[in-house]
Amino acid sequence: MSHTGSGGDGMDGRGGLWKRIRHWMSWGLHGAMTCEEFDRGLVDYLDGNLGPVAKRQIELHTVLCPHCHRYLRAYDRARRVAGEALREADEEALKTVPEDLVQAILAARRNGHEAAGDPG
Repeated sequence: MSHTGSGGDGMDGRGGLWKRIRHWMSWGLHGAMTCEEFDRGLVDYLDGNLGPVAKRQIELHTVLCPHCHRYLRAYDRARRVAGEALREADEEALKTVPEDLVQAILAARRNGHEAAGDPG
């Protein structure tokens, strides 16, 4: 006897629909990627180093997978915050470099370019 209607664990009703969708997605959509593949391509995606097909696969995965969508947003935000903190630290560190050291480095660089025949 077949159970029809909403709910239940069978293939009928709303619960059954989601079960079929999850099963279908577990076998993969044409052109889609797994969460593991998403993770491997994430840095290249954020750095803009992916081709159009790979970029679209990452974007499609974030539409289909709310977990990876949240992960992408959090990872991107963490990278930006860390980058800003490092830039501020670099600026502070540069203020403490003695001027005579800066001038010596610039002079050595000029001399190296002149020796190589490069106007620098």
